[in-house]
Amino acid sequence: MGEYAFYSFTDETLLQWDSQTLPVPVRLERQGEIFGGQKVRMDLLLDELRLFLDEYPDMAGVYDQTVEVLTLLAGVNSGLEGDHEAAARFLDMGLEANPDSLLLRSNYALSLQLLNRPEEAIEEYEVVLADPQGRQNPMVRLLAARLYAENGEYLDAYHLLDEIAEGVPAEDSFWDFLAEMKELAGVERPDEGKTTAMPAQPRAGVCPACGRPLRPGSVFCRGCGAKVAGGGTGRTYCPECGSRLRHGATFCTKCGKQL
Repeated sequence: MGEYAFYSFTDETLLQWDSQTLPVPVRLERQGEIFGGQKVRMDLLLDELRLFLDEYPDMAGVYDQTVEVLTLLAGVNSGLEGDHEAAARFLDMGLEANPDSLLLRSNYALSLQLLNRPEEAIEEYEVVLADPQGRQNPMVRLLAARLYAENGEYLDAYHLLDEIAEGVPAEDSFWDFLAEMKELAGVERPDEGKTTAMPAQPRAGVCPACGRPLRPGSVFCRGCGAKVAGGGTGRTYCPECGSRLRHGATFCTKCGKQL
């Protein structure tokens, strides 16, 4: 059993988590290594917390919010340093503790995008966009739209951009991108306020709620956010509640749905 000192967060950037962020246990012999430099080693601080929770597993649920904060900070710091592999690893670790965190998932999607893993990144963005709050995030929409465009799915990219056009600052790059997607998607506006479009490239299945074509294996419709039953083999999210699934899972550990 280790001997620990407990450190509380004081950085103003962490105030959004309020009192739910608990003091972090650090073994006495590791204090200098973690706090002795110009900045706190968030990766090592996270290692200390994980070691503590291995020793005291009954505390795991209590520290979920703190794990989320540390993995987010460690992931963002790694990304800023250009180590996107480490960033993705930390953020994925955070999602294991809190699969409902849109902030973790959107940052994880960005890390996958920067690692040139577009299909995985799109899957993560679609989960974020299926949430009403996540769908209102213009940066998530823009990043997802770029992936759709790279994948030749111009109509999906256009819809993501068009729905936020009125609230986006007058940046030429955004309007150029929107115009390009409009042209490539074959969108026409014969009358003001009326939009028609050429059919999207056919994909397996359509959304039962809005009729939009679905990507094979989709769990959510990227158009309206509806959950899609029977998403397909190898899926990583529960089709019932959207929680992250462990590889090879036969049922969802959160809602109990059989897969």
